Amino acid sequence: MLEKVFPIVFGEEAEAAVARDEIQSILNWVNVKIPEGESLVFFACMMLPCVFLVRAVASFFNTYWINFCGLKVLETVRIRTYARLQELSLSFHQKHSEGDLLSRILNDANQMQRVLVKVAADLIVQPFTLIWVGAYLLYAAIKDEASFFMIIGILSIPLCVVPLRFLGRKLVRRARQLQKKQGDMTAVVAENLASQREIRSYNLQDSAVAVLKHETSLFLRARMKVVKYSALISPSVELIAAVGVAFAIYYGVQNAMTLEKFIPLIGALYIAYEPIKKLGKVHGAIKTGEAALDRLETILLSQEEISEEPSTKKMSKVKGEVTFENVNFAYGEQAVLTDISVSVTAGQTIALVGPSGAGKSSFISLIPRFYDIQSGKISIDGNNIKDLNKTELRDNVGMVSQLPLLFSGTIMQNISLGKPGATVEEIYDAAQRANAHTFIENLQDGYETEVGERGEILSGGQRQRVAIARAFLKDAPILILDEATSALDTESEAQIQQSLEELSKGRTTFIIAHRFSSIKHADRILVFHNSGKGGEIVSEGSHEELYQRCGLYTELYDHQS
Repeated sequence: MLEKVFPIVFGEEAEAAVARDEIQSILNWVNVKIPEGESLVFFACMMLPCVFLVRAVASFFNTYWINFCGLKVLETVRIRTYARLQELSLSFHQKHSEGDLLSRILNDANQMQRVLVKVAADLIVQPFTLIWVGAYLLYAAIKDEASFFMIIGILSIPLCVVPLRFLGRKLVRRARQLQKKQGDMTAVVAENLASQREIRSYNLQDSAVAVLKHETSLFLRARMKVVKYSALISPSVELIAAVGVAFAIYYGVQNAMTLEKFIPLIGALYIAYEPIKKLGKVHGAIKTGEAALDRLETILLSQEEISEEPSTKKMSKVKGEVTFENVNFAYGEQAVLTDISVSVTAGQTIALVGPSGAGKSSFISLIPRFYDIQSGKISIDGNNIKDLNKTELRDNVGMVSQLPLLFSGTIMQNISLGKPGATVEEIYDAAQRANAHTFIENLQDGYETEVGERGEILSGGQRQRVAIARAFLKDAPILILDEATSALDTESEAQIQQSLEELSKGRTTFIIAHRFSSIKHADRILVFHNSGKGGEIVSEGSHEELYQRCGLYTELYDHQS
């Protein structure tokens, strides 16, 4: 509209009349009349800032909403990926390092967001531009035989697809390598930050820097390969476009094309190649995003190994009878447990002993169904655990491990994880039964003390007692104690052992312990041994019985004594 206003002010009378009619027809829909005289000059001058104001507002909202949409997509993808990680089995987490999964959630999701913001506008505008310009050139070529040479320029457009497809395949492969290297680098940093005590203890600072330097050099190499193929896309398209335009010009000159008709057609042909060049960049960006999407889909589309039928049984009040019937379990091809059969009465305390690698930890991990067995059957109160709801099953199993994990937050929040919604009185009672109330009260902020990352501000014994308080609060009928005192000193072990014995009362309890002093009160002791074909229960009974008739148990006990 702006270019039609100035002929009204400065043009000749005939030209001004035509321009006035044209612009008035545009303004009729808002009932605006073109002014006369000095008002006309003011109107013409004000058109320039008005047009740029509209353009600025449109540009702002375009940028704002595209970024908003990109960030919403990023938020959705990141939350869905994170939520999916909570559902996948422990086997999946064992196959992928923490740093790699962290890189997928943070870096790969960010890469997708950047690609979306970068290509959103061009993905809509450029195809329409190309279509309209191409339609104009075809119309001109059909209407005027002298303009037929433009068909030659148009026919070169499909040839631009050749470098796009070739470089696109190269780019997506290199982009996948780049994302993997970024994951490896993140894994190195994450492992380093989680191992600062050991690094200083063994003076591994220089070695740690060398490892990261090696990973960053591999990342740089992968990054430059992505840059190389991305940078080749635009020049390749421009070269093909230049060849097409050159042939079109040559053909037009040979057919005596007039300059008046030639210039607008060449301009239109040039405009047609600009969208192609931008779409080439869009293609490269999408291929880069495709590599990030593939890594996220590894998580999002992974099959849940611990499947659950829609019509699972509801668990009534659980007594705690646990039965293993001919259970066989393996990690991939490696047999871990072979032909395990044992029946545990509700309320019994069962101790598991044996050398490392005999399958004790795997045995107890099968009860809350952290893994699925290959054959056999595991039952609780006569119900196959595969027929039970996983959430309800795990609600009825409490666990205290060797190195209990406390989450960032207060001691009150960490204990309350055992029973969300518990009252303050219930939390205090659980802490008292775990012999934790006194030391908590002596802290500066008491139960509101922030424990730090992984509970680092507390000692090992204090963390253990908080974990036991959490188990008391959960009040599950089945309890698993996985070497719960092996990392403690003798004094802390004696204090916590009392809490564990109190916690075990009235519950079906499974204890893994390397210290035989902590399992003498067990009703039964299962002796595990791995002969090379997977862990087996080679004997069971009380301490006195096993010491007399089981050579492996006698050897283990005497060695410790």
